[in-house]
Amino acid sequence: MIALLSLVLAVAPPIVLPDETAPRSPGQVRVKGNDIVIPSANFTDGKNCGSCHADIAAQWKTSTHALASFTNPIYRVSIDKLRVDRGNAPSRMCASCHDLALLTAGAMEGKEIAPEDPRAHAGVSCTTCHSTVHASLDGNGSLTLRADEVFPSAPGESTLEKHRARVASATLRTAELCGTCHRAFLQAETGNTAAFFGMDDFGAWQRSAWAGSTAERPDHVASQDCRACHMPREAAVLGDVAAKKGTVPSHRFLGAHTTLAAMRGDAAQVARLQAFLEKSATIDVAAVKVNDEPWSMPAEAARPNPGDTIDVDVVVFNERTGHRFPGGVLDNQGTRVEVTVRTAKGDVIAVSDDHQVRSQIVDAQGQPVQRRETHEFVTAVWNHTVPSRDARVTRIRALVPSTLMPDAFPLRIEARLTHRARSDEMMKMACDDLKTPRGKAFQAAALAQTGARLDPCVAQPVTLIDRAEVSLLGLASHDTWLRSYRRGLGLSVGLQEYLDEALGAFEHAKLVAVGEEAGVTEWALGQLAGKRGQLPLALAHLKAAQKQLGPTAPILRARGDAYAQVWKWKEAAAAWTAALKLAPNELALWQSIAMAEASVGRYPQALAAAQGGLALFPRDGDCLRVQALALQHLGRPSDVALEAALKWRVPDDGPRAKAQCSAKIPGCAQRRNPVPLFEAHPPGVKVATQQP
Repeated sequence: MIALLSLVLAVAPPIVLPDETAPRSPGQVRVKGNDIVIPSANFTDGKNCGSCHADIAAQWKTSTHALASFTNPIYRVSIDKLRVDRGNAPSRMCASCHDLALLTAGAMEGKEIAPEDPRAHAGVSCTTCHSTVHASLDGNGSLTLRADEVFPSAPGESTLEKHRARVASATLRTAELCGTCHRAFLQAETGNTAAFFGMDDFGAWQRSAWAGSTAERPDHVASQDCRACHMPREAAVLGDVAAKKGTVPSHRFLGAHTTLAAMRGDAAQVARLQAFLEKSATIDVAAVKVNDEPWSMPAEAARPNPGDTIDVDVVVFNERTGHRFPGGVLDNQGTRVEVTVRTAKGDVIAVSDDHQVRSQIVDAQGQPVQRRETHEFVTAVWNHTVPSRDARVTRIRALVPSTLMPDAFPLRIEARLTHRARSDEMMKMACDDLKTPRGKAFQAAALAQTGARLDPCVAQPVTLIDRAEVSLLGLASHDTWLRSYRRGLGLSVGLQEYLDEALGAFEHAKLVAVGEEAGVTEWALGQLAGKRGQLPLALAHLKAAQKQLGPTAPILRARGDAYAQVWKWKEAAAAWTAALKLAPNELALWQSIAMAEASVGRYPQALAAAQGGLALFPRDGDCLRVQALALQHLGRPSDVALEAALKWRVPDDGPRAKAQCSAKIPGCAQRRNPVPLFEAHPPGVKVATQQP
């Protein structure tokens, strides 16, 4: 045994640490070769590129990328606030994605950014992506740029061929390139008291079925990366030289920012974005409970009477978004669930629009941070955004008026999932800023520099993502496996007291399952039993699932989870390791294996698993902690490994901040429940706010 340990130590891997050497930290942008300044003209190149790439340039001008810099009023007021409160250096983190023209010229460390500076309106330009030669998984703009001429020429060589080679690196067509900016973190250098991990669309996609990873649940979707979704091919109507068979990859980068398109008065782009968003998630009125009776599944099976109280379970399922829905910065969102209860005649008797599909971040005192003061972020006190191909449930309670006559029945319940790109608080802040001299100056400068007059006081477009309506007939119509299964998924993430209801949903789904649905239901019942510590029952369900579905990653993972729930760490690690072979990009598996192996003293295996996780997410606190612990037990204690683990750990004051929010802020404790309950009220009735 000693000889084996000596061999392990002799070939032990190097310590894996987050790269803290970026010259523009807390931004992670680098320049190939050395830290030279890139000419700002490289980032204001739209006109030059458009001479040959007319379609691509025209498309880009409609995109959020084109207006990513100080031109964008919402971004500008947020970064200006950071620079006033914490100084200019922390704003390099923002500039690494939004303002490369300013950042690479050293202008972010200088005085106030002037409205007339053309670099402040450059956006995420052609050169940003087409000069990237390397992308790491860190985030905060963790890309490496080349600084040579975009249009190289040399005697006796083809300028066109050299240009093509110059602007099309191997990194260009990778999801990792998108991930450099669609993953972000905060730290002491950004003015925060501790590490905070924010937007991570890349990580969410990487662990999803769209990326080929099905460790979380059984699923079947065709693999699709960022480009396939956000850059579909579009007809080239202006003679773009890059066109193939009459099309080019769309550089509109369609996503969810309808508000910015509305600010610039681009109705056509708003329409494109709304069409893109439609059915990206779905909504269903899945079940209804009358008074204290059992849940009616499907909802149509319920038949309330005058004076009854009804509970309505509304399920939001992330149908075709490759990351969380909604994505991007999860706190600054305006997506909500709207529920209306009507009589058979159409009279409205109760409404609710309280459920917000977003996260809420608080500061160290538990106060909600509503205006993107990122330097005050401590922890997310709740998060109701929906992971890819997953479900979440919100519960609406309504009183049926005792005065209703028989012809008012059956009652109808409508649920709507509506999207606004930004929160009301952020829109008000940007609108108020327009009334200041700086706001007016930037609006005028944006018009001169980009041709767009942005009005942050415009009404936000409201996009109907999906709509569902049921009639409470007392008949089990539309009773499908999918409705109960998805409700069970949403309830499974709730507190222990919701697991009985999740069990009921899955058992009902089992009754109507057909073909492979039966195997998926057995998996669902198995992972649920595992959460409740019912190991023999969990293993029996998972064995039945495997008989129908095969030894898939979600079954193996659920088996590991069930063992772990009763502290059988060796068995858990073995199951998770088997799952990892089928889903190597599932960070949670690396984390779980690392902690399980450390728990039974198998430190070489724990170290290997921790470092495997760090290859996917270099600042993961769990993997950094296990790495430091394993090194110590292997006789290789490392101060730098311990320092990294302490720096990137979950903030110590996070639990206290959450508790303060629950105690002091109306509605905070209610919204912290993974299955929040909201009281519907008669239309026009003013109720006490239920918002934090």
